[in-house]
Amino acid sequence: MSNCVKGTLLYILLLFFNLTALCQEGRITIASGQYTLLEALEIAKSQGIPLAYSSDLLPKSQCVFNKSEYSANAFLDVIMDQTGINIQKTQNLIVISYLPSTVKFFTIRGSIRDKASGEVLIGASINKMNTTQGVVTNNYGFYSLSLAPGSHIVNVNYLGYKPIIDTIDLSSTNQQREYRLEPIIEQLQEVVVSAYEPDINITSLVPGTNTINLNSKGQIPYFLGEVDVLQGATLLPGINTLGEDANGLSIRGGNVDQNLILLDEATVYNPNHLYGLISIFNPEAVNKIEVMKGFIPPSYGGRASSVITVHQKEGDYDSYHLTGGIGIVSAKLIAEGPIKREKSSFIISGRQSLFNISQDENSTNNFQDVNMKVNWKYNPKNTFYYSGYFGNDRSTNTFETVRNWGNQNHSFRWNHHFSPRVFSNFSAILSQYTYRIIQPREAASFIGQSKIIDYTLKSDWSFVINDNHEVNFGGSSVFHRLKPGERIPFDENSSSDTLLLDQEYGLESALYISHEAQLFSKFKVLYGLRASSLRNLGAGTVYTYSQNRPMTDESILDTTYYDRMETIKYYPRLEPRASLVYKWNNQFSTKLSYSRVYQYLHLISNTITPAPTDIWKLSDSFIKPTESNHYSLGLFFNLKNNQYEAYVDGYYKSMNHLVEYKNGADLLFNENPETELLNGFGRNYGVEFFLKKNEGKLTGWLSYTLSRSEVKISDRFSSVNSGAYFPSNFDRKHDLSAVAIYDILPRLSGSLSFNYNSGRPFTLPLGRYIYEGNLIPHFGNRNQNRLPDYHRLDLSLKWQSKSIKKDGSKRIIDDYWTFVVYNVYSRDNVYSYFYQENDGETTVLPYSIFDSILPAVTYHFKL
Repeated sequence: MSNCVKGTLLYILLLFFNLTALCQEGRITIASGQYTLLEALEIAKSQGIPLAYSSDLLPKSQCVFNKSEYSANAFLDVIMDQTGINIQKTQNLIVISYLPSTVKFFTIRGSIRDKASGEVLIGASINKMNTTQGVVTNNYGFYSLSLAPGSHIVNVNYLGYKPIIDTIDLSSTNQQREYRLEPIIEQLQEVVVSAYEPDINITSLVPGTNTINLNSKGQIPYFLGEVDVLQGATLLPGINTLGEDANGLSIRGGNVDQNLILLDEATVYNPNHLYGLISIFNPEAVNKIEVMKGFIPPSYGGRASSVITVHQKEGDYDSYHLTGGIGIVSAKLIAEGPIKREKSSFIISGRQSLFNISQDENSTNNFQDVNMKVNWKYNPKNTFYYSGYFGNDRSTNTFETVRNWGNQNHSFRWNHHFSPRVFSNFSAILSQYTYRIIQPREAASFIGQSKIIDYTLKSDWSFVINDNHEVNFGGSSVFHRLKPGERIPFDENSSSDTLLLDQEYGLESALYISHEAQLFSKFKVLYGLRASSLRNLGAGTVYTYSQNRPMTDESILDTTYYDRMETIKYYPRLEPRASLVYKWNNQFSTKLSYSRVYQYLHLISNTITPAPTDIWKLSDSFIKPTESNHYSLGLFFNLKNNQYEAYVDGYYKSMNHLVEYKNGADLLFNENPETELLNGFGRNYGVEFFLKKNEGKLTGWLSYTLSRSEVKISDRFSSVNSGAYFPSNFDRKHDLSAVAIYDILPRLSGSLSFNYNSGRPFTLPLGRYIYEGNLIPHFGNRNQNRLPDYHRLDLSLKWQSKSIKKDGSKRIIDDYWTFVVYNVYSRDNVYSYFYQENDGETTVLPYSIFDSILPAVTYHFKL
């Protein structure tokens, strides 16, 4: 053999052994965790692996390494499996390439449900094992996950349920998989504040969101034992009310009308029974509630402070159940089951108040409500829903005055899968709120009423481009019909005049688009734009006022009449939104968000606490849409594999064109409300702290909010407090809540809740004077005084009956008792002050809703 041939063979052998050593015997050390493809290749290159690649042509993919040391071959196999790159050995180099056009991805889609009831699980996760590839179910329980061809192992998981490990072969086609998760412990439905799925509190792109789930091993104390989702919400950071017996929620210092409350997508205008003591949401009929008080996704709009979404249960697709309960406040009964097994289901619930909740024995307060829902899975691509709610309150007093108010909602929805990656929802919705008062005793006896009706059409679309990119878009149109008020004589003997205020009509429309993207292994972004508008429509009358005088009846210069459906005023607006998440590691992330929102509907009130009598009004020629700009920055923690979770979230919210009232304003049945209203500016800012323990015999949470809510009212002719910023009605500097739930015995649990917050502002009169024989109080600057601080402790015990008979068989009925002590140490919290005249002297007296301990017992069952 010639020397030349020998040299060539020797070179080939050396090259072969060199590459073999590199790719088989060489070791790569790496800290376990998640890396971008480029980061992983740079690490291998820095440790002597001869790699050649173009970073511009590499996919934006992530790799997860579960060990700290790999052989070169094993390291490259992990990368290839998770990213789809190609590896080719040539001479003394390993060439990395990527041809996306040759890689065909397949999609697995379907729904994730409760195994026992068939209820969809909103926010359940499905992930490819040992990777970051995964998605969560949407508000209808559907998911869509794209994976490379081949066999994959996926993990299906939801908090409080046993996970499912499944192997899927995606070698040739897309697949549909329906998953049924089994609860770890089967319990009756109760309200508890819950985290998202593990790690979602770290990775979610919607910061400032609290989820109220209905599956718990313990129950927190509620007023008279009446389980109530909104009462639970007030124990969370940034959410409170003006006190007991106060309508609505104040979220991050906003007014009660600044919350968009949706019950299966239908707007709820008054979420309370009994003047605010409990909410209209029957917990036995509710699946899940989300309170979005920070970032608001582009798919929502129309309110300046928050979005509260309430999802009703769908009903069991497999078997029939009867659930009920009775307590001091109400009795309830819920029936659910299949219409056609696996295809359609129903649920209907009714609730009726039992006893009069009033401190005045001559007054009565009662309520009733009905929830219902019907679902039909026409085929794997099409599902139809109908949801309905009917609620009513009735109140009477010593003077035989009767007040009725209530909500009525109907939602028709159609879910359709156009393809494995394209999901759509179409909705037709009717929302109605009505108030009626009958005053028969006075000389000017009358019947008065007001009403608001919304007719809504909307469509929402989701397009899953791949696991790292999802686009959502859609639009909606809401036709508002407002009857601000009418007053007619009670009978022919009444001296009252007939008064009919002009009806208002408006078309509120919106188009939106958003993009959610995983840009790098640690960085996620959601950004989008919502284009909204309000078209104020006739018929109507608009007055022209003098520019040189305040707006009063005396300064009217001209009158313009508009025909029916003629445009009176048009407000087009753009609402940019963006949210960023940087995940430092699996236990810590930083979130930054910005939202601009416009509100076109306003609650007109000059009372400290909103009442059912307050009316809603559209933005018009004089009342501009309220503009809210919300900024937030927070640190979010997930400790010990989600045994603990915590966050610190700071926010600043500026608001323009707030609707405020003049001092001494008369808004009841006012034909020209613009003459009593002023344009205001607001600023709300604060820091929220939250710590929650999710596992163990002792669970619970601690929340604290340090905040301010301020208003400034000033124009050319009128101002409040000399045009300086002053505390709003909802300003509470300190708000502290603590909740603890403890498993005393296997079937006995106890809980407590403690709430403390600073007293709310109020205006104290500085003096009085006599005018035309009437005593008139003289008030100073608005909201410069404060009520005493509020605090209260509540306790609860829950006793679960035995589920197994003595002979070892399972009992047909599953039931439990709860014992609640409300206001344990009889704190006399001041709700307001009233003034009493005695012998020409004015005495200021405190008024409290509850000034003593209130025990209660309730019973719940399920068949």
